[in-house]
Amino acid sequence: MENKICQSCGMPITSNEQLGKNKDGSINNDYCKYCYENGEFIDKVTMEEYIEMCSQYGSQAGMTNEEMKEHCTKLFPTLKRWKCTCTDECASGYNPNCTCENPECHCREK
Repeated sequence: MENKICQSCGMPITSNEQLGKNKDGSINNDYCKYCYENGEFIDKVTMEEYIEMCSQYGSQAGMTNEEMKEHCTKLFPTLKRWKCTCTDECASGYNPNCTCENPECHCREK
């Protein structure tokens, strides 16, 4: 398996057993099983809330919780779940055709 990380939490994924599952039971290659299950994210939180949650696991990553928080603050905005892919037009206001997958994107809200 190629080196990859979960596109939600940044955890290194080293085997298929660590991957999440889609609604139809197939493997989702982007997210780990701790973030994604049955086609949905397990934790329905903002990126800031998720950074706080993940920062409590610094020791598992060989760093302090404060170092983990700093790491997550830099990494998370680059990950698929949290990265806003909106165009300038979309980001400037309501756009019902926005295809961004970021749960914090508000382009489709009226």
